[in-house]
Amino acid sequence: MPERARDLPRRTSPRVLARLIAHIAVVGMLATSAAVGIGAGGGQPARGAFRFEVVATVRGADGSPQELRSAIFVIQPDPNADPLPYRRILPTLTPAPKPPPAPTPKRAAHVAQVTAPAPAPATYSAVVGTGKLLWPVPGAVITQYFWAGHLAIDMATDAGNPVLAAGSGVVLSAGWRSNGGGLVIEIDHGRGLHTLYNHLGAILVSPGQIVGRGQRIASVGCTGLCTGPHVHFQVSVGGVFVNPLRYL
Repeated sequence: MPERARDLPRRTSPRVLARLIAHIAVVGMLATSAAVGIGAGGGQPARGAFRFEVVATVRGADGSPQELRSAIFVIQPDPNADPLPYRRILPTLTPAPKPPPAPTPKRAAHVAQVTAPAPAPATYSAVVGTGKLLWPVPGAVITQYFWAGHLAIDMATDAGNPVLAAGSGVVLSAGWRSNGGGLVIEIDHGRGLHTLYNHLGAILVSPGQIVGRGQRIASVGCTGLCTGPHVHFQVSVGGVFVNPLRYL
């Protein structure tokens, strides 16, 4: 009894009654707000959207303008703007036409010497070299030039064609050589200048004979180590073989 008497005054205290009244008021306000929201919506709200419509109604969001709730934006390019502001189109430059290449000069002097008829033999006066030699095989063409493995030039033509002395001088030797040259003639033109004619078919001079510039000394052949009729023409200066084209 004494404990129940102390518990009863606590339940009936003014503080508990004030809390109860406040709870009832809150529940009533929520019920009123729900009823107002349903009435403003024109009927029963859709399932799952009740609480959002109620909150929107209470906060006044339902009265906002419709055009602010949803909008469609169309992006169009500015007709006055450059479609590619960072791209510059430069005109293509047409290259200037290149001039035609200059024609390669022909060895006109050489051809003239090859095709010209053999001059008449000159009268020999003294063994003095001039350094300018005559083309020894008229009408011949060069089939191999001077290089380290071939210390001469090969002049090819028909067998039996004349071979001329490239300059006036003395015949040092005329005969067979076993070094592969076959029938060979060597002429001393003075001042250390010698000419040699290899693979001859016939020899028309003898050692010690004085010959003139352009005089016929032999015939074209293919003696010794030879693959076809030609003259293996050599020029030596001081005992050293040099390129014959420097003297022809």
